[in-house]
Amino acid sequence: MMMKPNICTVFLVLLGLFAIFGVAAADSKKPEITAQGFSAELPQKGLIGAYPRLRVRIEAVDRIEKLVIKERSYEVDLASTRDKYNLYLFGLENPPRSYRDVTLNLQNYINEKIETEGEYEFEILVADGNDNVVEKKLFLHVHIEVPEKEPTIAEDTRLLQAEHFTLQRIGTGPIEGARLFGIDWKNIDNANVQIRISRLEGSDSHLVVLDESDFDNLQTIEQLTQRVTGLEKTEAVVLATGSNRAAGEVFLVINGDKHYLLKITSSSAYPSDRGTIVTVKGYFKTGGTVE
Repeated sequence: MMMKPNICTVFLVLLGLFAIFGVAAADSKKPEITAQGFSAELPQKGLIGAYPRLRVRIEAVDRIEKLVIKERSYEVDLASTRDKYNLYLFGLENPPRSYRDVTLNLQNYINEKIETEGEYEFEILVADGNDNVVEKKLFLHVHIEVPEKEPTIAEDTRLLQAEHFTLQRIGTGPIEGARLFGIDWKNIDNANVQIRISRLEGSDSHLVVLDESDFDNLQTIEQLTQRVTGLEKTEAVVLATGSNRAAGEVFLVINGDKHYLLKITSSSAYPSDRGTIVTVKGYFKTGGTVE
């Protein structure tokens, strides 16, 4: 004689089945694509050839099966590619197939593949082992570096004008760019690559050490005249040039009836077969004769 199933027994069996399938569904989570440190909804900006790090995190509980990147005519599945260059472009060493997570860095791709200013779009598609698919778009704007505006003489002919300068010396050779200012330098400390800037032999130039803020604050010849009046002239300015240590130094060179206000923005010193290459770069302001 067949016995009818108890209602409670049926309910418990169904509850168990729901629990089993519910756990399975929870384990089969869709992959996720997450922007790291920026909003994927907003275009990310950077310079052509010098774009900063741009990282995207990929997570897939059921492991990555496909990881497709599209940008204009470029398309690659990073999960299956054997081309090491494709992996390098996104900061990877090995294909991330079967990985549960991986972080992409788009920086190399942008700096090597994008050469024209404009708006660009990346499409990222991730598929996992359970055929779950997620897509995301990233937008960026690359632009060329806009040079700093230099003061121009309009009606005020007493306004100081700014220009770039580069001073460089290789070994014991001549200093390129120094003759305009009537200066010379000697290396006085090889360990820290210190240089001693003084007047060029045969010139009547003099130097005055100023504050870093003076370069921006002094805009006219009259302001410069007032600032240097009564200040002590010095025979030399000593700078440590390695590792950008001279950046921010400001001094005035008085060469005859011309006054040159210099601000150093970068300095470097590197060994070479021809001797140490010392380079000092920055801006100078001049406006002619200071009464």
